[in-house]
Amino acid sequence: MVFNRKMAAIAVAGMMASSGASALTISGITPSWQNVTPTSGVTESASGSTISLRWGSGSSPSGYDFTPIGTPISGLLPDTAFALGQFTHLNFPIRGTTLSSVDLMVDILINGGPLVSSTFAITHDETLNRPSNCPADTTPCDDIVTITNTLGSETFSFGGQNYVFSVLGFSQDGGSTISNGFMTVENMQNQALLYGQYTIAPVPLPAAGWLLLGGISGLFAVGRRKKRATA
Repeated sequence: MVFNRKMAAIAVAGMMASSGASALTISGITPSWQNVTPTSGVTESASGSTISLRWGSGSSPSGYDFTPIGTPISGLLPDTAFALGQFTHLNFPIRGTTLSSVDLMVDILINGGPLVSSTFAITHDETLNRPSNCPADTTPCDDIVTITNTLGSETFSFGGQNYVFSVLGFSQDGGSTISNGFMTVENMQNQALLYGQYTIAPVPLPAAGWLLLGGISGLFAVGRRKKRATA
């Protein structure tokens, strides 16, 4: 019986093949603030589906708003970025307390499937309106909102397939470019969309598959020895 590398590849591919992934539908998105720092001087509120933070004193307080995208969101395919909601930074001159950091948790309900919770941490840089403190040496200074880590990867199962959902970051151009932060202009409400995606989770090779792969490798070795012996 003759074995070759192509046959081995076909055998391994057959063992690692997973059930086909189909498009998912998100039937609900629910956001919440977590771990607000500092713990005093920053107020939380909600209006409809929008959650808000406010801080500082002045003619207008600064703050964050997050409004989830309307649902259902249908036909979502793996490895395709999609908007989770609109993030708004109200950037106004203030005195007193400023936000340092906060976690944003987003609960995503898969239609007919599980509730997937994803969290990411952001830091807030409330810059001083002085040229020496400005990122672009202009006044008034832009503030900076930055995702500081990737807490947002979550594994879930649906329809016999394992997936990984991840928060990707912010986009201000409809998803053409996505980054871990953005600069916000003074005396304006600055908006960006928060994007995420899901991918098919890697499928581990079953123990039987490793045994078969080992057997095939052994046959390769035997074949090479026989070829050398008859050479």
